[in-house]
Amino acid sequence: MTLKIGDRVRFLNDVGGGTVTAFLDQKMVEVLTDDGFDVPVPATELLLEASAGYGFDGGERGIETKNAAPPVVREVPLVLKPEVYKHKAFKGQVLMAIVPDNDKLLHVSDLKLFLINDSNYSFQYVISQNEKGVGEFIKSGLLEPDTKEEIKKYNQSTLSKVKQFSIQGLFFKEGLFDRQEAFSEFVDIADISFYKAGFYSENEYFNQKAIIFPGEKNDLKAEVEKLTQSELFKVTELKEAPGGKVPKQKKKVNPEIEEVDLHIEAIVDEHSGMSNGEIINVQMARFETALETAIRSGTKKIVFIHGVGNGRLKHEISAKLDRKYPDFNYQDASFKEYGYGATLVNLKQ
Repeated sequence: MTLKIGDRVRFLNDVGGGTVTAFLDQKMVEVLTDDGFDVPVPATELLLEASAGYGFDGGERGIETKNAAPPVVREVPLVLKPEVYKHKAFKGQVLMAIVPDNDKLLHVSDLKLFLINDSNYSFQYVISQNEKGVGEFIKSGLLEPDTKEEIKKYNQSTLSKVKQFSIQGLFFKEGLFDRQEAFSEFVDIADISFYKAGFYSENEYFNQKAIIFPGEKNDLKAEVEKLTQSELFKVTELKEAPGGKVPKQKKKVNPEIEEVDLHIEAIVDEHSGMSNGEIINVQMARFETALETAIRSGTKKIVFIHGVGNGRLKHEISAKLDRKYPDFNYQDASFKEYGYGATLVNLKQ
């Protein structure tokens, strides 16, 4: 017996049936069931509904189902349904950055080391600092697409003794993805004078000047630089607007990520008479309530939109997470979606 697209079939090992819509390979057939679902089924578990000599009631209409010969899929070119097999090609790079705590007093400012995942894939990383071929572990973790994370804070004296950093890791996505070679790059900083303003520049990843180290593995630099230039104005618009509000943006809905707006005007109707301390207390109460609710409901990820401002709210959020929720990894949320003013918390490790 030969199956064709459009044939009505019944399931040999289950109730019901449907219509053949595609051949996934030489053994698997996709069937649109009577309930409206596309189901992959082995061809040997299907029977033609109206084929001569193959009845389904085991009586007047023909031979009983259990005696029916298994169907044979005709030899046809493999037809794959694009919507089932499509996936995003890898695009992007990994960067490292040095960001001063106080860019007005560079000669005495502490310096933060950041890792930036400027790609559309997740990045599992290991960071170390190297001296004469020997590495010293600093930190490991997972960076979501288009996010950055603070790796370590240094003072000027300590960082000046570091000659080189190492970035190692793997790019991946859930589901189908383009397999990438293991990422391994060295970032040399021996010739950088961190107290000199000339080494720092405007960039799309921070709302202040920073030193950005390329560190890309592949030849995407020119393409990414074009993207950076074309999107630079758009990204800078996301800096804190007058009045402490971040402009709202249209974002794709991701059912796995919950978003919570912590701007005070999104929490209470009237706040003109509140002090700064009272505002922070209300925002932190909203933060903890939303976080506890997300934990109980099984949410995988939650983004808290807090804006840039003077950094007080972000600091309070980080301190609360470190103290009360040490098992949860958190990092700056996607700079392409939220600008500089949001924190992403991963609730499922």
